[in-house]
Amino acid sequence: MSQQKVEAGPLGRVFDEFIKWLVERLERTPIVTFRFQIPRLAVSPFGYLGTLTGIVFLLLGITGGLLMLYYRPDVNHAYNSVKEIEETIEFGFFLRNIHYHASNAMVFLAIAHLFYQYFSGRYKVKNEVIWVTGIILGTVTVLEAFTGYDLILNQRAMLAVNIAVGLTNAAPLLGPQVAPILLGGGLYDLIIRFYALHVFILPMVMILLALVHFPRNLVFDPPVVAGVIGAILIAGGLYPVDLGLKYDPTRAIVEVPEWYLTAIYAFIRTGLERFTSGALLPLLFILFFLLIPFVDRSKKLSWKERPFLTAVGLTSIVLIVVTTVWGFYTTPRVDAFTAVYIEPLVFYPALLFIVAATFVISYKFIAPPAKQPAKPAPRTRPVTIQLPYEWSVRLIMGLLAVIGVLSLLAFQQYLEGLKNLSLFNLGVVVMLFGLIAHIYRHALQQIK
Repeated sequence: MSQQKVEAGPLGRVFDEFIKWLVERLERTPIVTFRFQIPRLAVSPFGYLGTLTGIVFLLLGITGGLLMLYYRPDVNHAYNSVKEIEETIEFGFFLRNIHYHASNAMVFLAIAHLFYQYFSGRYKVKNEVIWVTGIILGTVTVLEAFTGYDLILNQRAMLAVNIAVGLTNAAPLLGPQVAPILLGGGLYDLIIRFYALHVFILPMVMILLALVHFPRNLVFDPPVVAGVIGAILIAGGLYPVDLGLKYDPTRAIVEVPEWYLTAIYAFIRTGLERFTSGALLPLLFILFFLLIPFVDRSKKLSWKERPFLTAVGLTSIVLIVVTTVWGFYTTPRVDAFTAVYIEPLVFYPALLFIVAATFVISYKFIAPPAKQPAKPAPRTRPVTIQLPYEWSVRLIMGLLAVIGVLSLLAFQQYLEGLKNLSLFNLGVVVMLFGLIAHIYRHALQQIK
């Protein structure tokens, strides 16, 4: 079907002139170190998961800075200040839920970015520095999330704090010497140190690492960015973060830590020594990915041509998923020292079976035959939906009308105290803005 070419309207010409003016001025600033590319067509977001992680980090910085105005890093007031933010401060519910779910999203995006780069072999093309700094940056990201959710000082947070204290004290050689520096002499010192780590020290380390880690060319795709931010808002509306119970050392309640720590929690609950399960095993995982560019010197980039490393990567993913889920499902045990328990005679044989099965599947169904070269995949044209320019304009106007209605509905719901529904509708609004940006991008291709 032939497409009618339409000249760009005044709005399009003004937008193009503004972008040109902005780029010319930014060339005189240090920001030119990074070249942001806004794709004119939809591209796979897997290639720029790192950029999306950085954008979520900026969102965390904004919401975290606003939360700092009301949070009190004090043992007696920390929990109550968070409660006041959520229940009393205007838009405090929004800030806390966006910050919490953005933190989870950042950890998830960082892990997804790691494995995508691993399977695509990006560490092979003279990217050792970018790869190593990325592994360190991902580790610091988890520590940043960990120190953040501990600041509320509820029962769940204190479970993680107690595990961290036990791991630090159990560390050989420097453990007893480092513990007083990181943890202080009690809760009063600990919360101040975690607060300093979370709001200043770790973010500064992350920014310095990002300056080395990010490549020169970055992709900034407004529709995908809007989709990620909208998903965070929708998650906050559907699953509002719970305040939990205020920490009370006399209260015996079984809690489970955040999802990115439940894998470690599962190993601890089998009775495995704390330092081994909480520090040594994660360290081995980190060291493997840290050293892989210096060990894998082959020139093969396809994951199908690297069956062993592919099997190791798939095994890592499956083990992370299984142990993470298993960490949520623990059984009570009548024991004065262990509140929950995982049967090791079931847990470890199951993990060994998973490792063996993953390797068999990788070599049998993923790797190409040893004596036959892998057949190239047939080229297929992507399925696209071609909209006439006039229909694109009508669709954009219709979506803007829907956005207006949802915005008014979200405002009304907020006034009525339905804050989670209001946040959900705002997430849908942000996603619709992303859809409008995509349609606008599509329409521009027809007027050139």
